[in-house]
Amino acid sequence: MDVLTKDLLVNFLLMILPLLFIQIVYFYSYRNRLQNKEGKLAAIFPAISILLCLSFPFTINEGFLWDLRATPIILGTLYGGYPMGIFLTVFTIFSRGLLGGDGVLISTITLLLMWVFYFIFMKKFQRSQIPGKILIATLLVSFLVICNLTLSYIIFDVMMPLDVWITFTLINIVGLMIALILWEIIRSNFLILNDLIRAEKLSVVSHLAASISHEVRNPLTVSRGFIQMALQDDTHNEKQRYYLDTALKEIDHATDIINDYLTFAKPATEQHTLINIKEEINHSIKVIQPLANMNNVSIIINENLPENAMLRAEQKQFQQGLINIFKNGIEAMPEGGILKVYAAQQIDGYAIRVTDQGVGMTAEEMNRLGEPYFSTKEKGTGLGLMVSYSIIRAIGGTIKVSSAKNQGTSFDISLPVYEVKK
Repeated sequence: MDVLTKDLLVNFLLMILPLLFIQIVYFYSYRNRLQNKEGKLAAIFPAISILLCLSFPFTINEGFLWDLRATPIILGTLYGGYPMGIFLTVFTIFSRGLLGGDGVLISTITLLLMWVFYFIFMKKFQRSQIPGKILIATLLVSFLVICNLTLSYIIFDVMMPLDVWITFTLINIVGLMIALILWEIIRSNFLILNDLIRAEKLSVVSHLAASISHEVRNPLTVSRGFIQMALQDDTHNEKQRYYLDTALKEIDHATDIINDYLTFAKPATEQHTLINIKEEINHSIKVIQPLANMNNVSIIINENLPENAMLRAEQKQFQQGLINIFKNGIEAMPEGGILKVYAAQQIDGYAIRVTDQGVGMTAEEMNRLGEPYFSTKEKGTGLGLMVSYSIIRAIGGTIKVSSAKNQGTSFDISLPVYEVKK
């Protein structure tokens, strides 16, 4: 029994060791703007854990290997999704097949049976908090271990002593819990670091914006006052009055730009009211329509929202957030094209998808969207999307971007339901 426990503990250390290097993948992917590829890189470490577990098992019956490979298989699949799960399943079956023995059949059957549970619990696991994740993962690893032991007895009449059975099952469960908690700690630390870096950048930009805006507003206010006084003079001819009116409008436009410049730093949440999502989408499209016409872009609306689809937000800011996204889609199609706007109701809120046929973005460019002063446009500042991201997040929504070079870009906006008007 002591030898068994020692073998399993060694197996546990070998299984957990590669997991500790996952944080290197996160930091490398962040540094090189490869967030969308971190899942593929992270698949290496569960595979290494599986290989190490298979290399140092304990045996009771010839042809059967007992180890802790269930933990990296299950955690890798639950966190990495179906593609990683398929890879780890095939890798495990192939690696176990090379070692030979009757246990190959048992291992293959149980790994394939596990996919029934993956389909049932995968999405629930990814939406759950840590206690829920531990519960789901524990159920899965318990099923896999017990299924292995039971099938070994039924098919090959291999009976493991009860005390060994219990010890083996408990160490698998405890090992999985420790591995899951470590994985969560690594992911949480990386997300916190990422948020701190982003917050620091936003803080620097917001302070700069506040100081510059304060200095610029004063001369704009003075200029506006003098132009208004000049307009009161009846001696101006029609052409001069046109020039003064145009100057006044442009000063007001500059003031609006300054206000928008500050929006991403601190959205005015205290002014949130109930607004109709459908009306705001239609209004934003009407505002941006002249720009679309100038760029030979057609806007197609396909909305399936109820008339009482309401959202709690600041009306002008929400409109500005949508307009900025529409504007980016239009400007991404210099040769013209179609901008599609789709809106529908979901179970937990509303979804808006904006798709263009533009130049698209690389993975690095896509992952940097929303950063201060990053833009794919030659004369862009990136502040427009910063404003949009800030506004959507302030009202409890999320923005996800999918794009490929020369294949267009899609912005998926998820909005919460705050209140339904009756």
